[in-house]
Amino acid sequence: MDIVFKKVSKILLSPPKSKKFFIKIWSRSSFILKEYVGLRFRVYQGKRFINLTVIDEMVGHRFGEFAPTRVRHEYKKKRK
Repeated sequence: MDIVFKKVSKILLSPPKSKKFFIKIWSRSSFILKEYVGLRFRVYQGKRFINLTVIDEMVGHRFGEFAPTRVRHEYKKKRK
């Protein structure tokens, strides 16, 4: 059974009191199930955690698709 599913099932049985509660996920290869819609996760990016709120369109994808691991490269503009 998936580790993420075990964490979510424990949380659904006893919901947290704070609204700003996140579930930490290290497994980027886990699938997003329809039971996760509306829950908030923190997905490990390799260096830090990325905040992610699951919506309907994300069902069937993996957590890693929504937490990019590479930095976007931009060239500096020259000053005059």
